[in-house]
Amino acid sequence: MSEGRQTGEGVLVIVAIVALLLSAAFLPVVDIFGEENGPGALGLPGDELEESGLGTAGGGGEMPGGTSGSPVGGSLAAPEQTSISSGFNGSLTPVPLFVVNSSETTYWRQTAYTDYTGTGWEQSADDRPISEGVPNDDRTVDSQIIEYEVTVLTDTRSLPTAWQPKSVSLSNQSGTTVRASTVGGVSTDRSLSKGATYTATSSPPPRDATTLRQADGRAPDNIRQTYTQLPADTPDRVGERTAEIVGGEQTRYDRVMAVHDWLESNKGYSLQTDIDSSQPIADQLLFEVDEAYCQHFATTMAAMLRSQDIPARYVVGFAGGSPVGDGESLVTSDRAHAWVEVYFEGVGWVRFDPTPGGSLPVDSPQPPYDLSLNRSAVVGADVAVNVEKNDSAVVGVPVYVNDERVGWTDASGETPATLPYAEEITITARPRGSETKYSDDSGSTTTVADIDGSASTLLTTDFDDATSTVSPRLVEALPTVASSLPLVISRLGGPTIGALGTDFHQVDDATNESSVTYAPETNATISVGGNRTTGGTARLVVAVQDVPVADANIDFDGETVGSTDSDGVYELSLANIEPGNYSVRATRGSVDVSSTLTVTPPEGGNDSETAEDKQRDPLAPNISVSPSLIALPGTSATATVSRNGQPISGTPVRVDGEVVGETDANGTITLSFPIADSVVLTASANGVTGEQSIDGLYRNAGVVVAALVGTLVGLIMIARRYGITRQLLTRRLAAIVALLISIPHRLTNLVIRLAAAFEAAIVGLWRQLTSLPSLLTGSLINILHQVNPYGLLLAAITWVRSRLRGLRRSSDDTTADATTTRTPDTEQHRRIRAIWGSFVEFVRPPKLTTRTPAEISRYAIRQGLPRRPVEYITDLYRAVEYGHRSPDESRLESAREALSTLREEDDE
Repeated sequence: MSEGRQTGEGVLVIVAIVALLLSAAFLPVVDIFGEENGPGALGLPGDELEESGLGTAGGGGEMPGGTSGSPVGGSLAAPEQTSISSGFNGSLTPVPLFVVNSSETTYWRQTAYTDYTGTGWEQSADDRPISEGVPNDDRTVDSQIIEYEVTVLTDTRSLPTAWQPKSVSLSNQSGTTVRASTVGGVSTDRSLSKGATYTATSSPPPRDATTLRQADGRAPDNIRQTYTQLPADTPDRVGERTAEIVGGEQTRYDRVMAVHDWLESNKGYSLQTDIDSSQPIADQLLFEVDEAYCQHFATTMAAMLRSQDIPARYVVGFAGGSPVGDGESLVTSDRAHAWVEVYFEGVGWVRFDPTPGGSLPVDSPQPPYDLSLNRSAVVGADVAVNVEKNDSAVVGVPVYVNDERVGWTDASGETPATLPYAEEITITARPRGSETKYSDDSGSTTTVADIDGSASTLLTTDFDDATSTVSPRLVEALPTVASSLPLVISRLGGPTIGALGTDFHQVDDATNESSVTYAPETNATISVGGNRTTGGTARLVVAVQDVPVADANIDFDGETVGSTDSDGVYELSLANIEPGNYSVRATRGSVDVSSTLTVTPPEGGNDSETAEDKQRDPLAPNISVSPSLIALPGTSATATVSRNGQPISGTPVRVDGEVVGETDANGTITLSFPIADSVVLTASANGVTGEQSIDGLYRNAGVVVAALVGTLVGLIMIARRYGITRQLLTRRLAAIVALLISIPHRLTNLVIRLAAAFEAAIVGLWRQLTSLPSLLTGSLINILHQVNPYGLLLAAITWVRSRLRGLRRSSDDTTADATTTRTPDTEQHRRIRAIWGSFVEFVRPPKLTTRTPAEISRYAIRQGLPRRPVEYITDLYRAVEYGHRSPDESRLESAREALSTLREEDDE
């Protein structure tokens, strides 16, 4: 019998293996990490949902993995008003929002809304510190307690919790108050930063059908008044159709389930819905539209229940999460969801999810990825790992550093990481699993457990249950076979066999990832500063380039004495240490560096570190300042912070004690000098402060002002020397302005002339081309006749003769000029010409090049200038320029006085 049984089991194993291989050969290959996963690609299958206690009878309030989400917001914001969206044609980007460490998998609730507007929801709620108790907590029956820890991956004030929250406490967030609202939302009075953590406890109400059927009492008046409200313009047919659907049901629970089942059975799921967001949502889904998503289903169910005097409210949050570790789930923006909570007297608010199953178009690019760091690879450095594909950010994929997960890429495709102290660093990015889709293929109608989330069973535990119906040998053989198949096998016979593979976040084809390996910089230095005398305290700073080596073991003279702090600093006591040279060594991982510390005798019995010692500390950062032009109060400058020639990035820089910013990757920062005579710039690195003083800012400002004043005075003196007046400058400026104003007009005329010339050229060319055939049709004699060579020769001879006559005339003129007595160029002549030039500039006659001195004189008199000084200047200039007379000093002085008289007359 034993041998026969073993033979039968062996045959069964072989048959099972053959069946699995055949299914792998004939069924389509399913990419569990791709974008087109169908039903069953996500979460726990139907039987397991029921065992986990996360569903309800008839599927009401299914497991998060069995619901279809939608773009209800996709962030941790919880506004007091929310509108209902229309169709969505794009793909969803799975931005990581938070990680939950919990033994339970459930819906993560943000807030609920009270008032339905027809096209959206509004919230009328109060809140109070959660330390004073959760508002309306007494309305919900406590059951099992769920404890969990949440780490937010983005800045937020809204804290997702499981329903119903009992307590929430922040980690390392002193001064921040957690508040709970009357609709169950939890928030903080100020924003939490990325990476903040909080722990919480929740107690979900009973959800089994028996308990809810018995909770059929009338709700309190204030709840009925608030949560049965409908807009006045709600069509009557909404209530009439709902009454038909729930007709004959005896309990509130059965009426709720009738509405839930009708929506789930008669309407389909799709993001590409035809719903108009400006029209009543519930009426459209009931009568006009066949497909919608969670916003529309939750809104419609709440409105239908309210039309039957059943208190219901619209709730938003996130449906479950993707398992990423032992008890950890990652919740991304594509898990955003909306559902309904219904009030049962004596039980409280209970969740119902009417959205049918479907798949989401989640944007999940597959490897290969392009991986890069935002800086050079140095052990211990804080870096940002960037993941891209085709120059676009890859969002929501896990990133590993030497096989240790450090996080998930955010909306910009980056995740922070700290490089380990290793000789070789490998950074790996893997695609998200198929958990990014929502699907519901449970097909189950079995009653579930009575506690929400009370027994969230992991896939691996179902394998143990399978042993009750499957032979042990078959159980042992299935994982080996399944691991080689391209399909994820959800169930076999009934119970789920989760051991067909390891946890899905660990199931990863070796080629379905992208990696990059770095040989990081590990050459460290030990800088010694502080008081290095006997009895003093020396300061050791261990760094690799600009990165401090934290937690490095420090050996002094061969003995381990401690380790560096987060700044890479170790304060070494030299008490009872004799003067001399000692070895110091720092080690951590791939970092191993040694140096020599020279201990000197104390001077004057002073064992303390003096101010002078600090000033001479070789560890102090060097600060160099480069003004934009000259150091002046209120002007900008660039400061560079470095040490041992290496720039120090990310260190705060202070100006007169006030932080003005941090240095960039090059160790530089742009700053402005305050209004002061001297400025002190300070920067600290590894606990050591360096400073740089800039003195004489007021002195520099005085020099600049003096230079400007001197330049102005010089210009004024030059103007007086050469007779440049304000009126002359005004006229010159007016002429320049007029010229500038005329430029567009001149350009326009030039374009017009060019266009006309071009047109004429085209016409002429066309005429030439049109006459060319007739020219070519003639005989050679006709062509020569038309060319007329004799005429061409005669024209050439005439041109040469004219040129010769021109040259002869030019030679005669040159000879005549040479024989003419030139006007002597004496100092007196130059002065009278300068006076005449100033006079002409003052008069400014039109068409100066064609005016004789007499004409200029007459023009000045016509302009109202005094006749006598005008004529005196003119006659003197003509006598000197044309009469070859040399003016004496008295005549020159009289000419200058005449010019001054004219200017004074013009000023009056």
